[in-house]
Amino acid sequence: MFLQRAKFFQSLALTAFITIIALIFFDKINLINTAMLFMIPILFSALYNKSIEVFFISIIAVLFFNFLFIPPRFNLGVHDPNYIISFLIMIATGQMVSSLAKKATISKEHQMSQKIQDALLESLSHELRTPLAVIKGCSSILSEQRLILDDNERKNIIDTIDENTEDMEKHIGNLINSAKLKNGILQLKKELCDIEEIIGSALLKTEKEQVAFLKILDDIPLIYANAIFIEQAVINLLDNAFKYGYNVLLEVKEEPNGISVEVSNRGDVLSQSEISQATNAFTRLSNSNSKRGLGLGLHVVKLIAQIHNGALMLSSKNDRFYAKLFLPKRNE
Repeated sequence: MFLQRAKFFQSLALTAFITIIALIFFDKINLINTAMLFMIPILFSALYNKSIEVFFISIIAVLFFNFLFIPPRFNLGVHDPNYIISFLIMIATGQMVSSLAKKATISKEHQMSQKIQDALLESLSHELRTPLAVIKGCSSILSEQRLILDDNERKNIIDTIDENTEDMEKHIGNLINSAKLKNGILQLKKELCDIEEIIGSALLKTEKEQVAFLKILDDIPLIYANAIFIEQAVINLLDNAFKYGYNVLLEVKEEPNGISVEVSNRGDVLSQSEISQATNAFTRLSNSNSKRGLGLGLHVVKLIAQIHNGALMLSSKNDRFYAKLFLPKRNE
């Protein structure tokens, strides 16, 4: 919305600029070239604004052109019918370009949507097929009566099934939550929550091969949020840190207007351009080639932050990657 308004005001400013330039060079530019100059703001507006805004810019451009340049000058009356045709052509051109630009945008969005769907299907096919194959293989081993397994071997197989089931559950959960949050399907129920309890529960569910160093003050205030979603956000941040790095640190701080949960890890250094794309749906970064995932973890965290009027901020310094989730203290 803000960007659209900015483009409209840029169109107005461009119209004023063109008017000034045309007045400065009034004696050196003929009427045809002056008319072409006034087409510039009309076409610029047509590329970025709605039809009604393009029509408004077109009318302003026509009025300026008629009042300041068409003889007799400084008069809104039109003394030559041919000029009326020229004015109508200017307005119609703006509307035609606006319509074409809208169709091009819809076509581009459709192509992008199709690419995302293709990427989703490809990711789902790979990410779900792998754990399913492992589960099926382990189940076949357990059901094979001719194999004699000791308790330790049996436990390892069951643990493998459990681990791959959890992976599937995470992938499907992130996918469903992403779709529901983006489409506003979920009804967010908020209440006062203890962030320490949320952090503790998230750590229990994520600390397996690695553990996180925890830094949290004793007097962190309660937050007004949906505890289930905040826990999911913290789980995604921890999963991301454990998967792509080591020496994981989870730090909870009190900010002037809320609290922040920052998860950082050492690992491969990412470029700023990659970091800026990391929260986009189905984004796989350069350090994730050998890791399983749909590229939805940080995207879901961003959506959860947004529905709490918070924010997710990503950065890197030296060899550490930082993911900071900010949440307001009170948000009715």
